[in-house]
Amino acid sequence: MWQAWYEFRIDYVLFSVVFLAGHAFILSRVRRAMPPASSTHPDSATSPAAIGSSRRPRLSFWILLLLLTGGFLAVETADRLQRSRLRQQVFGIAPTYAAELQQLGHAGINKETSPDDPVYRRMINAQKRWLSVNPQVTDIYTMRHLSESELATHLLTEQDRPTGQPFQIIVDSETDYNGDGKIEGVREGQTEIGEIFYDSSVEQIERAFRGDTTFADQPSHDRWGEWVSAYAPLFDSKGKVEALVGVDFPAKHYIHSVILTRLGVIGMIAALITLFLGAVTSIGMLKAGIAAQQRSHALLQDQRDLATQAASQARQAAVTKNQFLANMSHEIRTPMHGILGTTELMTRCSLNEEQRHYMHMIQTSAKGLLTVLNDILDFSKIDSGLMTLESVPFELKDLLSQTMHAVANLKNENVQLQFQPPVGVPEIIVGDPTRLRQVLINLVGNALKFTEQGRVTVFIEKESQDATILDTSEDQSSRIVFTITDTGIGMTEQQRANIFEAFTQGDSSTTRRFGGTGLGLSISSQLVELMGGQLQVSSVLDEGSSFRFDIPLRTPIGTTQHEIEKLHPPSAPTNSFGHCAQTRELLLVEDGAINRTVAETMLRARGHRVTSVSNAKDALKHLRSQAFDLVLMDVQMPEIDGLTATQIIRNDLPSPARDIPVIALTAHAMREDRQRCLDAGMNECLTKPYPPELLFDTIESFTISRQDDQDDLLLPPTTSRTTSSPSSPVDRASPLNHEVILQNVGGDLQVLTMLAQTISDELPSQIEQLQRAIHAGAWTQVARAAHTLKGTAAAIGATQAQEIADSMETFCLGETSEEERSHFLENRMNALVSAFELAQTELKKFLRSSSGSDHPGNETP
Repeated sequence: MWQAWYEFRIDYVLFSVVFLAGHAFILSRVRRAMPPASSTHPDSATSPAAIGSSRRPRLSFWILLLLLTGGFLAVETADRLQRSRLRQQVFGIAPTYAAELQQLGHAGINKETSPDDPVYRRMINAQKRWLSVNPQVTDIYTMRHLSESELATHLLTEQDRPTGQPFQIIVDSETDYNGDGKIEGVREGQTEIGEIFYDSSVEQIERAFRGDTTFADQPSHDRWGEWVSAYAPLFDSKGKVEALVGVDFPAKHYIHSVILTRLGVIGMIAALITLFLGAVTSIGMLKAGIAAQQRSHALLQDQRDLATQAASQARQAAVTKNQFLANMSHEIRTPMHGILGTTELMTRCSLNEEQRHYMHMIQTSAKGLLTVLNDILDFSKIDSGLMTLESVPFELKDLLSQTMHAVANLKNENVQLQFQPPVGVPEIIVGDPTRLRQVLINLVGNALKFTEQGRVTVFIEKESQDATILDTSEDQSSRIVFTITDTGIGMTEQQRANIFEAFTQGDSSTTRRFGGTGLGLSISSQLVELMGGQLQVSSVLDEGSSFRFDIPLRTPIGTTQHEIEKLHPPSAPTNSFGHCAQTRELLLVEDGAINRTVAETMLRARGHRVTSVSNAKDALKHLRSQAFDLVLMDVQMPEIDGLTATQIIRNDLPSPARDIPVIALTAHAMREDRQRCLDAGMNECLTKPYPPELLFDTIESFTISRQDDQDDLLLPPTTSRTTSSPSSPVDRASPLNHEVILQNVGGDLQVLTMLAQTISDELPSQIEQLQRAIHAGAWTQVARAAHTLKGTAAAIGATQAQEIADSMETFCLGETSEEERSHFLENRMNALVSAFELAQTELKKFLRSSSGSDHPGNETP
């Protein structure tokens, strides 16, 4: 049935019918929305008859037909390309199998051959091996023509002959068709030599008997199932075709692949036609609105005594406008969500460069339209009183970073975007981060849009004592002031007076020049009021503008850091990691050599067995071939990162490997980063640098279940657990924090010596890599190299070097000019090298002074 769905183009016919019906429905709605013609001004140039010319619906109909025709050609082209790709994918398999069977002596196999014949058994085993390494292949067999006498005898004895031509099966091993790991029934069992079967792909089979390799893309049915098949000839010692190798692929997989390809292209065409129909709807309804307004003016001119009634109608029109905006925004936003979702799925498919470019164009256009629709919907929600705010704790620094990235593409090369660090503001505050970010993006985006040269600056500071306090609540709160200044075109007094009204910009020339709906500032002003503040503006024409708002943001109520440290004081390092109650087989995936050495050494000292690899590809190979109890996965790695690797484990690996616990190891400390790890399928997340005790507790909280002396996968924790091991305060005055490094190596002097040697070997290449990236201006590589050095510094307790590397990584993600970025990184590079040199010198001194002590670093003062 599904084959007929695309072979007879039923899919595209239904698709075309739906959109043609939709076009007719839209035109009928527009016609119904048109007011009747004015009896007093029937010939007016602005009458509904003049506005709604009948030629325009015909034009839109022909454009729709043109789009549908072009879409049909695109679908057919994609259909042919997909079939060709599938054919090429499987075409080379059959000749390979044929060549091996010829070498094994297939020509000597006949009906009299015993099933226990060694040559025959080698062929059966070869078929099993091919099936095991080619999961897309369902069955492999060899076949021959029936002799004339056999054919005559068979035709006389066969009463109910199936469709097709009879052939003889020669070599056909047992096949697990249902994939349950069991060979059951006659269908899955080994076929006897000489068994006769019918195949409807007669033309392709006969071509193969003439010496060609063929592919039958039309499904054929036999007693084993429905297939698409490839055939390759087998030659005897004289070079004649003595048999064929048949390779069967499930017909439903082939059919579904073709259908999905067609539906994918149809989805893209649907997106384009939906945008076209949306434009037709908008234009038609706009014409209807213009016609209604013109008719109202005509009635007012002729019937002055109905002025009161006309005013009432105008007020009703305002209410109708708001309802119309809310309804239309919602109705268009819903299919737009489907369009964006479909394009996102398609971009994850195997696309060539041209296709990926087209998908990017669709996504960009759709997101631009969605931004306008979101503004309209937000305005409608606020205007109707349906907007609600949430109250959650969040990090202001993270919110500002997201804002900076969101507006970065709006500025031109002549404008500098500067975010000043918050002054006196708590790191974690309580409020609505989504709506606050929306206000900041609107204000900063507006400033960038209306500034052609100069700078846009964002200041955040705590409210001064003489500021007006609007929040009278008794909750613990802070009042934060946000100020966005620019050196743009500025505004006049009249423009400033109307700037926060809906659908308003400076003037009509501004709208034509810079674009926009005029809703952004109106929405921002009302959101600020909902958050308990007020948005104000000051501006000078041709000099720039300054937007300022202050809102109350509460700080979360809870125990302070000092109290936490008193509740959970850091434990002093010991000379041993202790020994685990049960040894575990661990797979450590860490691309940093130093961090890998530290973690591996700690775990081995604890009594665990560790296999360490430097990348995710090697980790996946080990998981496919060896049983482990747990995986320690670094998140940021080249080629395949830890999140992607975990998703591959969960989705692609067979059970029980797919259920193995995975613990994330990351240098990112944001709450969102932890959630990303958990969402990717990881069981726990540890932030570097992590204390050894926390690492051991986390690993050993997972229970191991083993049977028959074989290690099964770890089971998830049966009880909830809370671990808290705050690190000791960082000694910023010293280049090396002795407590951190002793904690990292468990006080083991031998481990510390090995770590020092590893640093000496690896650190020069890491620093050289960072220097090359800075000189090349490759800022992404600079951030990655600085991230690696940050992890190295954390491993040895080099606090100064860790802070410098962190500042370099953060600075690379900021919005600064090339000159400022290069100057800053070169200066910090020198400081980083000096900090590492001091740390290594201090480490050597510490090793020498501790060489005679069993417990270095734990001496009693």
